[in-house]
Amino acid sequence: MKNPKKLFITLAIILAVILLGRLSLPALGTYLVAQDEPQQSDIIVLLMGSGPDRMLGAVDLYKQGYADEIVMARNMVSGYDLVVSQGIKIPHDTGIAKEVAVQMGVPAKKIIILPGDASSTLDEAIAVREYLKSESGIDSLIIVTSKSHSGRAKKIFDKAMNSLDREIRVISCPTRYDNFNAERWWQNREDLERGALEYLKLFYFFVRGQFEL
Repeated sequence: MKNPKKLFITLAIILAVILLGRLSLPALGTYLVAQDEPQQSDIIVLLMGSGPDRMLGAVDLYKQGYADEIVMARNMVSGYDLVVSQGIKIPHDTGIAKEVAVQMGVPAKKIIILPGDASSTLDEAIAVREYLKSESGIDSLIIVTSKSHSGRAKKIFDKAMNSLDREIRVISCPTRYDNFNAERWWQNREDLERGALEYLKLFYFFVRGQFEL
């Protein structure tokens, strides 16, 4: 072996990283989650993705009286417009989410779908910010999303709302129907994939995304 000392140092560093990572894994999981106490707010902002579990959480907050409207930005669905242009009628993600809420007792007029084809949380935050520019009476909102996504989502919305002419209180209430285990996220493949992906997206937000808002 040409350089045993260098190999020893490399192995020691790898071992130290593994041990440090093992000790801090629960903290890495809980860092991803932003769980605020619900407060009376003007609107509930539902972030698209994952499935009906997010809308179930939003409906709970609506029925508990924390806000009087549920707002969501129309998300981009690959190939959707192409299919519709050929005369095929299929529901859009936002339409499905709205139908879930309506069947659970939320009046259709209390559900607002903002126009656009949001392809990221940044796009959704920008769409909500544009909506708030014309709704001067709104100065507080509750974000409903998945647990692992909630920390990044709150950072994005806080940053996006800072450019408005008034202070917007952003409250994060991830849906309780999401089974992400923040304290043992590395022990489940699905949670591990979600956690790893969130950290990649957080890295992008810190180095570039925040400057796009």
